[in-house]
Amino acid sequence: MDLEWPGDICIPERTITVIIGPSRILEVGLNSCSGTMRRYPFLYVCSNYSGVLPNLHRTSFEFSVRRGFTSDQMATIINECDATYLIIEHDPSLYESDTKLIPSVINRLKTFARNEGTVVVYSRYLDRFMRSLLRASGRAYLYADWANVIRNSQLKKQQKRDGPPRRIVSRQVRLDQVSRPEVSQRDLESGLADLVVTDE
Repeated sequence: MDLEWPGDICIPERTITVIIGPSRILEVGLNSCSGTMRRYPFLYVCSNYSGVLPNLHRTSFEFSVRRGFTSDQMATIINECDATYLIIEHDPSLYESDTKLIPSVINRLKTFARNEGTVVVYSRYLDRFMRSLLRASGRAYLYADWANVIRNSQLKKQQKRDGPPRRIVSRQVRLDQVSRPEVSQRDLESGLADLVVTDE
């Protein structure tokens, strides 16, 4: 069953959905669909620290929580998961020392989504793991401060043209924050995946 979250976010069943942005997006989404979550097994996976878990209403619906402190443990949790919905709060530190496991974990997520249930992977920032996962995901939602995106894009162009940065060229952008539902592959290839997501 597809999940409908506030902010025009649709989580299709049996696919991987990636959400990159402020933690309140995941909090509001999970708290708003608590009626649906009551009917299906739901596993929330995080590591040492969770920015989302303390803000979920445990009285609205019940869910299991597992913590993976290494990339090997994350792979084991995915293999052993028997829930319908697998929600993962990504921790970039799990893959800093061992990037060889990134393809293995992503393949396990794809297999789970294809055979078992629905996967939602949330991260505040875009890193190497999330870039790789974007290619395997069925749907991606990126939320960013577009003024910073434009500024970073201009900085990269200036560095290519002039060498090391001297100052950042900036333009005024009136929209402080714009949500970008359903990012296309063309958007990702044009450099949108190089953005740095900021929280308010």
